[in-house]
Amino acid sequence: MRTKFLPFCAVVTLTVLFSCKKNETKEIARVSVADQEQDTIPASQLNMNDINFLQLAAAGSYKVIAGKYNASAQVDGNGSNARFLESSGIFVNTDGSLLVADLSGDIRKIQHDTVVTSIHFPEDPDGFSYFGGSDIAATTDGSIMVVGEHEYWLYTNGVPHYHGVDSHDEIGLGVDRDPSGKFFWYSDFTSLRAVKPNGEDVPTKPLYTEIGGFNALSASNNGVKYFASNSQVYKYTKSGVSAQIFKNFTFSNIGSLASTRDGFKVYIVDAGEIKMISNNSKYPQTIKTILSGAQVGSIALSNSEKYLYFTTHNTVNKLKL
Repeated sequence: MRTKFLPFCAVVTLTVLFSCKKNETKEIARVSVADQEQDTIPASQLNMNDINFLQLAAAGSYKVIAGKYNASAQVDGNGSNARFLESSGIFVNTDGSLLVADLSGDIRKIQHDTVVTSIHFPEDPDGFSYFGGSDIAATTDGSIMVVGEHEYWLYTNGVPHYHGVDSHDEIGLGVDRDPSGKFFWYSDFTSLRAVKPNGEDVPTKPLYTEIGGFNALSASNNGVKYFASNSQVYKYTKSGVSAQIFKNFTFSNIGSLASTRDGFKVYIVDAGEIKMISNNSKYPQTIKTILSGAQVGSIALSNSEKYLYFTTHNTVNKLKL
């Protein structure tokens, strides 16, 4: 663990290189929004069985599945008996269970859309304790990555495996599992990075942009990474090509992203509202607000892609699409 800061030295070095290269690259490469890239996680590996208490409800209906509105505590239990200190990032595992980054407490796990338990991580060998994670993801082997504003944590089998710290705002607020299921993507201030559960960097094609401050990320199963700053959405392909997308739409405060496996629908939390963009290149792009007034924090798409889970006001909710 003595070398835990070395990857960030590399990050700083790469950031400097990116900055130099940015001056030469005046415009981000223009590519089509939808890519013909093959799926890497077969749907057969995902639990598609939904808890269908919203089966007869109309699209746009939602239900609080855990927690109580504005009731702040860390209490395990079923449904409304559970409490969250500050529910933030949310992730759907391959088995359909949920992971929630409780910003002021432990990681929380939700099974069967109701049973809430806490995952408490011990200190690492250098005495660092987990605290303040804002987004979360897990690989198919159960390794967990949590990112915060200035640091990230990697855990395997409940054991602290890696802890990275940076005091220069280089880590952002977005993380997702790579479609291979074997490693993670996360956003930092100027780029996207990939890391294995053991903390090793994954070599990737450099990403050049004219902006920074990426705070939302979705790694679609078609191989495309969708990521965003407060007001702009981008894509990054497996071949290393990046482009700003959805230029015809206006955003003011993007906080979270989710995308279907084929990338034909992208869900965006903007200023607390959930918006859906039709992203099939065969048809004109359209945008639709599917939930407003809930002050949504983060979203995650169910494995069946029939529901969106979202966090808000110390609760976890399920929205029918």
